[in-house]
Amino acid sequence: MDNYIINENTLCFTQDIDNTDEILVIEKKRKFNIKMKCLKFINKSCCCYGHSYNVQRQIIIDNFNFYIKTPIVVSEYNMFIFFPTSSPSSNECIWISYNNVDRYVKEDNYTKIYFKGGKILNISAKYTTIDSQITKCIKIERYLNNLKVKR
Repeated sequence: MDNYIINENTLCFTQDIDNTDEILVIEKKRKFNIKMKCLKFINKSCCCYGHSYNVQRQIIIDNFNFYIKTPIVVSEYNMFIFFPTSSPSSNECIWISYNNVDRYVKEDNYTKIYFKGGKILNISAKYTTIDSQITKCIKIERYLNNLKVKR
C-alpha cells in the first residue's frame, strides 16, 4: 500500500488512533492502513498529480484567503478536493473528500456524513465546521470549473 495515492474511491483518511505512525484510509468499499503521516500522504498524492501540497495550499490562499483549514485540490484534472476537519498538523484531523460527500446531518455531538455510494460515517467535527468547509470547497470547485470553460 506504500504506492497508494488518493483516487476517486478515497472517501477520507486520518491518523490511526491506535498507531499514530499510520493513517487509516477509508474508501467506498474498503478501509486499510498505510504507514505514513497524513500531511506526507496528501503531499505525496498532490505531487503525483502535478503539484506539492504547499503549492496547492498557496494557490487556494492566494485566490480565496482561506488560511485556516485550507481545502486542498489534490488533482485539478480529476477535481479531487479534500478538506481538513481541524488543523492539518493535528492527529485528530480527518481529511474528507468533498467530491464524495452526498450530504451531512447535524447530530448531538458529531456530524453524520453520507457519502456517495452509501457509506455513512460519524465525524467528531462540529456541523458548522463541516458546513463551512463544504462551502469553501463549493467556491473552489466553481472557480476551477470557470477556469476550464475559459480555456
